[in-house]
Amino acid sequence: MKEINSLSKNLTGFLFLFIIFMMLTFPFNIQEVIAGAFAALLVSLFFNRMFAFFSFKEPLFFSLFNLFAYLVFLLFEILKANIQVAKIVLSPKIKITPAIVSCETTLKSDFAKSILANSITLTPGTLTMDIIGEKVYVHCIDIKDTSKENVYKSIVKPFEDKIKRFAI
Repeated sequence: MKEINSLSKNLTGFLFLFIIFMMLTFPFNIQEVIAGAFAALLVSLFFNRMFAFFSFKEPLFFSLFNLFAYLVFLLFEILKANIQVAKIVLSPKIKITPAIVSCETTLKSDFAKSILANSITLTPGTLTMDIIGEKVYVHCIDIKDTSKENVYKSIVKPFEDKIKRFAI
């Protein structure tokens, strides 16, 4: 079973690197495809321990599709948060209630937790300060209700639900 898991990680790493290479060299010919496949194969074989951090769910195709859907969702959330922060900044009287809040996450892998932390930080008005175990500490520029349930529902849960679709 460990050999199959290692083969799966190598294949995931190879596909990931090969797709990135092809996207960077779009008007490509056969020599570039062969060179990209060879380079992706070498890197995925030599650095397969690094790809253990990237824990996608199986099958890989659905995980990559859900990852793309997550990126679209993240861009929408960033846009929405930018508008909210712009309203706060441009208002004549700044009525904000900044707070540092903590809440629990149900994500298990370090990969999923780092995606969650980076996603929260990317949305304007929030900053992930630390993740200790299952607790996520977030600084919010304006939060009305600091109860754990509200913080979880408004900040962590929307990202967490989408991350669970593609990451372990």
